[in-house]
Amino acid sequence: MMFDTDTLQTLLNLPDLAIDRVVLGVRRTLQIHVHSTLEGTHCHRCGKPIDHGYGLGQEIKLRHLPVFDYHTVLVLRPKRYQCHSCEGRPTTSQMLSWYSPRASVTKALRAANAARVDQQYASRM
Repeated sequence: MMFDTDTLQTLLNLPDLAIDRVVLGVRRTLQIHVHSTLEGTHCHRCGKPIDHGYGLGQEIKLRHLPVFDYHTVLVLRPKRYQCHSCEGRPTTSQMLSWYSPRASVTKALRAANAARVDQQYASRM
């Protein structure tokens, strides 16, 4: 099965990302490799905007809402930036709005799961 990246991009409904490639995995799983389209971030130490690129962070995998009845895993290597204002020139990984630090799921999937639990709880009343 072929997956059109423009259609997938629309179905994902996540801002500031572009699709690099899609891998059809086992057990009806789509691994969608993405990258950020944003430039820059804010220094984790001083809070100033920084835009001096410093490579990519470690790969993270985030489960997302199903697409076409496939389990969806987004694979991202966050952009890293170096602050030239702070002593020691620390680096900071860029964060995107649709996931939380150290999370294993996107905010959209977390919200959908919470709504499902609330619905199940309400139906028992």
